[in-house]
Amino acid sequence: MKLMSNERIKKSMLNVRATLGVEGIKMNRRSVVYGTKYLRGQMTSEQAINNITDYILSKYRK
Repeated sequence: MKLMSNERIKKSMLNVRATLGVEGIKMNRRSVVYGTKYLRGQMTSEQAINNITDYILSKYRK
């Protein structure tokens, strides 16, 4: 994936937030962090999916 500028990342994240907002879904901080890291090339999609899956499963293990 081609790396994106900070401005483009910001616009992309705002677009995602708006799109989800139309559906009544709010982005949490974790989603913003993982999305930004992915778009900066600091995290693969597989790492993001695994981190999100681990987080969700940890909530049910309590």
